[in-house]
Amino acid sequence: MLQNYLKLILRKLAKHRDYAFLNVLGLGLSVGCSILIFALIRHHTNFDTFHQKKDRIMRVVMDIKTESSFPFSGAPNPTAAALRDECAFVEKVAMRSEEDETLISVANDKGGKDKYKELRKFAWIEPAYLDMLDFPLLSGNAADLEAPNTVLVSEKMANKYFGSTNVLGEIIRLNNQTDLRIVGVLRDLPKNTDYKQEMLASWATLKSLPETSADMSSWAGARGGTFCFVLLKKGHAFREMNAVMARFRKDHPHPEVKDLFQYKAVPMLGLHFDKDYGFGMDKRFLWALGMMGLFLLFTACFNFINMATAQALTRGREVGVRKALGSTRGQLFWQFMAETGLIVIGALLVGVLIARLAQPYLNTWLKEDIAFDAALWIPLTGFALVLGILLTFLAGFYPALMQARFNPVISMKGMGEMPGKNSFSLRRVLVSTQFGISQVMIIGAAVITAQMHYAQNVDWGFRPGAILTVDVPEPAKMKTLQTQLGQISGVKNVSLCYQPPASGSNNQTRILYDNRAEAEQWVVNNKPADANYLETFGLKLVTGRNLRASDTVSEFVVNEAFVKKLNLASSADILNKKVQVGQSKGLVVGVVKDFHNWSLVQEISPIAFSTYSDDYQVCAIQLSPGNPAPVLANIKKVWENLYPDQYYTQKFMDEQMAEFMETETMLLRLVRTFAGVAIFIGCLGLYGLAAFMVTRKRKEVGIRKTLGASILGILWLFGKEYTRLIAIAFIVAAPLAWWAMNTWLQDYTYRISIGVGVFVLSLLSTFGIAVITVGFQSVKAALANPVKSLRSE
Repeated sequence: MLQNYLKLILRKLAKHRDYAFLNVLGLGLSVGCSILIFALIRHHTNFDTFHQKKDRIMRVVMDIKTESSFPFSGAPNPTAAALRDECAFVEKVAMRSEEDETLISVANDKGGKDKYKELRKFAWIEPAYLDMLDFPLLSGNAADLEAPNTVLVSEKMANKYFGSTNVLGEIIRLNNQTDLRIVGVLRDLPKNTDYKQEMLASWATLKSLPETSADMSSWAGARGGTFCFVLLKKGHAFREMNAVMARFRKDHPHPEVKDLFQYKAVPMLGLHFDKDYGFGMDKRFLWALGMMGLFLLFTACFNFINMATAQALTRGREVGVRKALGSTRGQLFWQFMAETGLIVIGALLVGVLIARLAQPYLNTWLKEDIAFDAALWIPLTGFALVLGILLTFLAGFYPALMQARFNPVISMKGMGEMPGKNSFSLRRVLVSTQFGISQVMIIGAAVITAQMHYAQNVDWGFRPGAILTVDVPEPAKMKTLQTQLGQISGVKNVSLCYQPPASGSNNQTRILYDNRAEAEQWVVNNKPADANYLETFGLKLVTGRNLRASDTVSEFVVNEAFVKKLNLASSADILNKKVQVGQSKGLVVGVVKDFHNWSLVQEISPIAFSTYSDDYQVCAIQLSPGNPAPVLANIKKVWENLYPDQYYTQKFMDEQMAEFMETETMLLRLVRTFAGVAIFIGCLGLYGLAAFMVTRKRKEVGIRKTLGASILGILWLFGKEYTRLIAIAFIVAAPLAWWAMNTWLQDYTYRISIGVGVFVLSLLSTFGIAVITVGFQSVKAALANPVKSLRSE
């Protein structure tokens, strides 16, 4: 019996190859996208869940209390030592401080050194860190990190530097300053961890470094990458740390500003999605992806239903004959469900293939490291099985039920039972929904594109063009570097500074204004820079003058936001007033026009410039118009001659500006891709409905043409149906899309407003898609010989 059913199904699908191909392709595309989305969501929801003690691990963070408190992910260096002494229910506590950028030097066989510039690969840790988190060692002993000048490296880094994991006792040199002896090799870190540093050096070494030793016992500040991990003893709840942190604020205050640091402890597991204290993965992004996946699945199911119901009209005689020979409704229903199941199986195979082929592109777009490994295949198999069953019933139930209920007498005449002319059938509802989904995605893509265009063309308040930035690794040579670079033909200006105007690294500190007794209840963005800075970046003075050339601090230039925060009537009122920014004191001598120092998400900060040369980290080089290649080569040559032991890197300001839009670029790619898939699948559904309508109205068209109807009149007979469905879909989709995208735009302090043009674009695009998709069948029906149409009935 089952073998007979299978033969019938395969023969039917082989006979209607176009029908089978379109459905397998539509469902396969939606399944492939859904698998990718499932893999991405699973990847992010499993970050750091592999640690056995994860449910007892917390991190100490703090709110910095100013005019309005703002969250800070780091903790002062002595936090762990204080908790060990003061908290009885803490089992272990450890500090960890990561470095954004490090230069690693390794001796080679030629007597020289191989240099490697590593980004976010290095961290200083206390040994207890590895007792809390599960980063196992391949060889060596973590306890050896108690000694200074020791380090653990991962298998990957060991192979990179030495070509082997047998590296115990080998030496790597950090930043041309500190030799570190390898005392252990870590197994390669899991991909789903936020703590990705692959070189872990001893905390004792950090304490001994001249530039950091004085800060190791200070409660006056903290770095954003300095974390304090706390492991609670068994039986103790996270909430018990609240009282400890309240006491901590009183016992370990900021030495100058009372209640500045508001300490708190947060569970480690939630930090992956925590935008305030953690790593900022936006849950709404995953929700949005999940909704896109559902939209695609529903669109594919709706497409299948439309195609199946259109196809059912050609199967009337088959159903009539089978019923006349004794088949029951149940038997017919399950036969049609089996056909759907076979198509779904084919779609699952196609979907897995599509997902596997698209996975490298997804990783590139999102800068992820998702792999289809054994750990993913197990849950993915379960997901695919559940998805297959759901798709089979969602897509197959209505067509199977409809065909099984055909009246055998009518079916024997070659007809299916059709809905009344004026009834708003399920097919219309489904196609309207498909149109609506397409319109929502088109509007979403248009709004994101418009916001990105706005960001790319907005006046950032400074010159973002041909300005190159290079590192200043050794302050003693920076003046020589500036002088030699300024002598290169094609270099217009050279400035030494802490960071460019817009940067992800911003030094926030407190200020005292005009001899006031207390510091202001807000923080200032401190940007040390030389006298060439304003001209190099094109910052415009509103009033006053530029900084004078100096290596010490005696004066400041501030921005308009700084003046506004002080509630002064005009920019001129701040000139020659005394201010203290951090530990530096001087007079305000000028005010520059506001510029964006963060991305457009955040408000422009109060900013202060001074000539505090100890903080210069970057050399900014403005290039003259012309061919930059020889100029860049000369810049590199000068830099490498001055710093032969360092690793040369360069970055244009345009590249740094693009980094601010990485999230939007990523989201736009995904929305455009999924919108394209949804539209394509929707087109298949339209094709199905067009086939249904042409079949249903064949006799009507023949009669109308016999009575003198024009081709345009016949085309409108079909077109008015789609016009009505598109209009209904737009009425529903436009408000939903406006709400969703307006909510997304609220994250941006500086943003576009959603205009009428976006909705007109969506409506016209949908009309265009409908015309292209159904036009062929409509024209074919309009041009058909009416005699043949009437004879066929």
